[in-house]
Amino acid sequence: MIRNSIIATVAVGLFSGAPVNVLAADLNELQKQQQELQQQKANIDESIHEKEHEVSVLESKQVSAAAELEALVKSITETNAKLQKQQQEVAVTNAEVTKLKGEIKELQNNIQERFDLLKDRARAIQVNGNSQAYVNVILASDNFSDFIDRATMVTTLVSADKDIMAEQKKDENKLSSKQKETETKLASLKKLATEIALSKNNLESQKSQKDELILAIAAEKDLTQQQKNDLLSKQGALSADEQKVAGNIQAEKDRQAQAALELAAARKASAERAAKEAAAKAATAKASSKTMTRTETPAEQPSETVSIPSISSGSSTGMFIKPAAGILTSGFSDRTNPVTGQHESHKGQDIAAGGSVPIYAAAGGTVVFSGFGAPGSGYGGYGYVVEIDHGNGYQTLYGHMRAGSLQVVAGQSVAQGQGIGIMGSTGQSTGQHLHFEIHKNGVPVDPTPYI
Repeated sequence: MIRNSIIATVAVGLFSGAPVNVLAADLNELQKQQQELQQQKANIDESIHEKEHEVSVLESKQVSAAAELEALVKSITETNAKLQKQQQEVAVTNAEVTKLKGEIKELQNNIQERFDLLKDRARAIQVNGNSQAYVNVILASDNFSDFIDRATMVTTLVSADKDIMAEQKKDENKLSSKQKETETKLASLKKLATEIALSKNNLESQKSQKDELILAIAAEKDLTQQQKNDLLSKQGALSADEQKVAGNIQAEKDRQAQAALELAAARKASAERAAKEAAAKAATAKASSKTMTRTETPAEQPSETVSIPSISSGSSTGMFIKPAAGILTSGFSDRTNPVTGQHESHKGQDIAAGGSVPIYAAAGGTVVFSGFGAPGSGYGGYGYVVEIDHGNGYQTLYGHMRAGSLQVVAGQSVAQGQGIGIMGSTGQSTGQHLHFEIHKNGVPVDPTPYI
């Protein structure tokens, strides 16, 4: 890309110079202009080929990004279907839980009734004296037949008490089992809901990133195509100038050839006149002196040459913990942005490390935002970012996290030290690091004294 820019700059520099003097009369100057125009056209051709290659690469990126976006949309659709199914399961499970709660209530009532009955039995035995009350009932019989009847009654009463206690134990076990079953189902549903919500949040964040990428590619492609069109326009102008210069060169060559012909004709006429004059002089001399035999020869004419030029070749409060392992590469200060090159106020700390470095919540709180920082969202340039509200006017922000690594969703409560993602280099970033900010009442502050 840098080489392309240099070529374009050189080409523009050549085009923006003094206009071509297509009426120049000197053949050498015209030929020099022609060579310059040809060189400029060659530079333009190379730049056009570079732009065509760039457009081709961008079109490939568009196709690839569109395919990835389509896959993400499909995954989001599948995740939404899972979430809908899970919500249906929640409804069914809630109905089961409601039924279990009714059964639990009934069991609790049965247990309480039996417990009250057993207490009444125990109280009756205590009031009648002691646990020998059942024996006294038998001994109070009037005869053997009455004894048998009383004994049978006592046996029945004792057996009933045993049955009551057995049922009591059975219902207590059943109650404990149903309570555990309810708790297990509710815990399972909660875990599943959290996993699906995290997956959906990461997918939607990645979709936001792809949407932005596709827009950026389209804008770059339009710009590159416009640059190519500008080069083609300048190439056309150069071709027109080259044709004019070529016409002037040919005209100058024709003029010089005509001048050479005229000069040769003039020389021939001059030689003929000189010969005639010499002959006349000789005849006069012969007539005036018949005895003289000397013949004068005509004087030699000075020779002339025609020059035809050839074509030339050319201090710590302890409120927060350090959110990630690594070294501090940039602190809270004014600096030159390594991406944009602009002077700016760096509103946090940059912590850098290699590999898969986990990022932790610096303090407990509620997640305000978890996703990709698209332009206009308030988190533009941060890439994958999480913001947490800790109450009392404090918030923390974690930027440039790895795509697809987000472990929390908006509205979720997090504890200090809980994992929220993985260190990355998304957004406006020149390498893997965590950008960490602490805000107090909405204003960024230096994190150093708080960690």
